[in-house]
Amino acid sequence: MTISPLRVAAVVPLLLAAAACSSGPGGEASASSSAAITGSTIVSRGMEWVDADLHYCQAAQGDVDYDSSCWAWEGSSHRCDRESNAAWNAYRSDCSGFVTYAWGLPPVGDGGYVTSDFAPYDNSFSHTIDGSQLQPGDALNKTPDEHIILFKQWVSVGHSAVFMEEPGCSAPEPYAHEFTSDVSISGSEVYVDYEGATFYAIRYTGTTAGGGSGSSSSSSGGGGSAAAPDACDKGSGYCTETLQCDGGHWIVRQDDAAACTTIENVDEPCSAGGGYCTATLQCDGGHWVPRQDDPSACTSGPGAD
Repeated sequence: MTISPLRVAAVVPLLLAAAACSSGPGGEASASSSAAITGSTIVSRGMEWVDADLHYCQAAQGDVDYDSSCWAWEGSSHRCDRESNAAWNAYRSDCSGFVTYAWGLPPVGDGGYVTSDFAPYDNSFSHTIDGSQLQPGDALNKTPDEHIILFKQWVSVGHSAVFMEEPGCSAPEPYAHEFTSDVSISGSEVYVDYEGATFYAIRYTGTTAGGGSGSSSSSSGGGGSAAAPDACDKGSGYCTETLQCDGGHWIVRQDDAAACTTIENVDEPCSAGGGYCTATLQCDGGHWVPRQDDPSACTSGPGAD
């Protein structure tokens, strides 16, 4: 787990900026409701900020920003003047405001929940999970007064993943962006190479199947025991874009196309050659289509005659 010299150079200022995610003037949180939201929706909401390169700001749009590291770009007014959008103007565009928005939580206090409001420090609307069970839309929280990032997807389950974050005004990229990093997992603790730090894997209680479910049992505190997989009522082999149902539980989708016999959105790309068939699908022109009745159309794969 090596860290590039550039990353090391950025660690100290990044930690200073990340601390701003913990609190702000008038940042007292109010009770939340765990409204249902899918993991794919959470990722889509997070990508809105990433696509906009939304600048870090420890304040809502137009409000005074007390983070002095941001004053260079804000000018003498020290007011947050990032890209305006009615959907997110009321939120702080710091790390915890980013997750607050992505999870569909209200912009409480001065524009969002703070890191100490998230598990494992507060279980009001989130809980810790085993790091190996991270699903799109989950998050990773550091200490009560530092940094929180959003999980997008696995590159290699348990080894490498894509994340999203609002990193702070002192960071090389002082705006919402995604990054890929190697990880090391021990229970709910996840060491993220890119950040050079250990985080706790957490899940929003209102997340529904299709990107993580709030039905998982959780571990409390920092040690963490393995959380139970999310139950699914689909038959084994039912797949979504990122998950598949296996033995009554959602697991991270396997690369093996034969493992998916039913796909939620059938017309998705397939890398198998034309005529490759599963029990219900076949690869045709680079896309999965419903399997044809003509047995001669299936020339390879587990469903071929």
